[in-house]
Amino acid sequence: MERAVIVGASGYLGRRLAHHLGDRGVGTYRSNPIEGFLPFDADTETLPALLSRAGSGVTHVFVPYGAIDPERCARDPAGTMQTNVVGAVRLLKDALDAGLTPVFFSTDYVFDGERGGYAETDCPHPITSYGAQKLAVEAWLGAVSEPWMIARMSKVVGPETDIHSVLGQWVNDIKAGKPQRLATDQVLSPAWVDDIARALVALADGGQTGLWHVAAPEAFSRHDLFLLLLEEIQKVAPSVQAEVATCSIRDIPFAEPRPRNTSLNVDKLQDFLGWRFKPMRELCAELARAHFA
Repeated sequence: MERAVIVGASGYLGRRLAHHLGDRGVGTYRSNPIEGFLPFDADTETLPALLSRAGSGVTHVFVPYGAIDPERCARDPAGTMQTNVVGAVRLLKDALDAGLTPVFFSTDYVFDGERGGYAETDCPHPITSYGAQKLAVEAWLGAVSEPWMIARMSKVVGPETDIHSVLGQWVNDIKAGKPQRLATDQVLSPAWVDDIARALVALADGGQTGLWHVAAPEAFSRHDLFLLLLEEIQKVAPSVQAEVATCSIRDIPFAEPRPRNTSLNVDKLQDFLGWRFKPMRELCAELARAHFA
């Protein structure tokens, strides 16, 4: 990889990816201007128009762009399909036509969640509109002969408390004394956002293509991850308590049933990287010291 464009870099992962790419990255935003990023509306503009402003040497196009809220996809499948399938395929085709390697961001929701520990070789079977939309794009890419990469991800987390990161949200909730209702059977492979960004850069720099699971090797239920954070907080602030009620993910009235266990097998990624993702306990300990010590 020489230089890369990030379509939809204003999101949490997109910003960290742009940070790790440094001068080699060209991020885009749609409505909220970000210093150093280029304005680009993927619904109305074409990738060649963006590339003409991005400068020379671009070899890769990262595509975190999309409607990533499963509930929104369930309630508006036709509308979100225009973004997640039609719009994404248009971007990917433009990238391939320009001789670039597209990196499509997919999800663990392509699996039904009946057993977890899914590897890249396992057959997807989505039970949500969001997962089905992502799988449709995966299938489209799988039918083309030019180089491409798919990065399937699970829960992206970080220490920030002012953005969409579940650990940071829990820190705010604990401080506010807000009771928690947590599913014991929704199992994920949460990973620190910076580790994901570093891994994506490493894969592209290594000339890797094809399908990759990009997540941490540890699996946690939402309930167990919260208790891990609380345990680390109580090490530095023993008086901190939290009211926790358990439930099943199926007890929560979503528009569509959510998969239970979509944890990912990341042996392929770990063999390639040669370094390990930050353990969740370590990240939780950093949060505890920063906010409660």
